[in-house]
Amino acid sequence: MKKYFSFFILLLSIPTLLLSAQSVALVKSVNGEISVIHEDKTISNLKKGDKLLEKDTIKSGANSSVGLIFNDNTLISIGSNSAFSVDEYLFEPAEKNVKFKSNLLKGTMACVTGVISKINPDAMEIKTKSASIGIRGTYFVVEVKE
Repeated sequence: MKKYFSFFILLLSIPTLLLSAQSVALVKSVNGEISVIHEDKTISNLKKGDKLLEKDTIKSGANSSVGLIFNDNTLISIGSNSAFSVDEYLFEPAEKNVKFKSNLLKGTMACVTGVISKINPDAMEIKTKSASIGIRGTYFVVEVKE
């Protein structure tokens, strides 16, 4: 009986676990070796169609790139030998509750901003080693040298 009760409790907790790990972006293209490090420190290879979570860090190998589309239609392309993290992401447009904070740790990226920067221009920020960029709705390219 105890075994069934424990199994029942586990089944009840699954929806909560799934809701807490809501995806923030979809991987649209992958060229070469791309890995993702999740918040729990697990590492996996990314492939087209995978979903990214808040707190994920993406790393690209030599001659590799990845294209991402976020829930607000922000497009980000990450070049070779790069590392990019999604620090905070919130997209509740009906309530105008939005936030996109990320970090380009090294390498290159290109971005076409989506709905978040239109709802609240101060809600989108990309950090680098030496600067933070406040985004006001545009297209831009960033390079961080080691």
